[in-house]
Amino acid sequence: MKFEGVAKVGDVIRAYDFKPMFGRSDAYVEGIVENANCTEPGYKCYKITCVADFWDGKFRKGVRSSRIAKIVFVPMEVSFMEYDARIINLSK
Repeated sequence: MKFEGVAKVGDVIRAYDFKPMFGRSDAYVEGIVENANCTEPGYKCYKITCVADFWDGKFRKGVRSSRIAKIVFVPMEVSFMEYDARIINLSK
């Protein structure tokens, strides 16, 4: 898996929804890793508790559809649009 071993339980990671690029605002979540070896049906992932949610370059605090304080499953590898910095360990 491309991002297996990037983080351990207790680390804070950033996981992008889409690859950052010129002309498009960033979309990502940041969260505390609760499980670094989680398996959901069909994929291996990090289970995080979301502490920050950015969409269209804006922090989504108080927005009803925000992912803050929710469990988010971050795939360790995707088959479409994968790139080297999709998951970043912010604890290092």
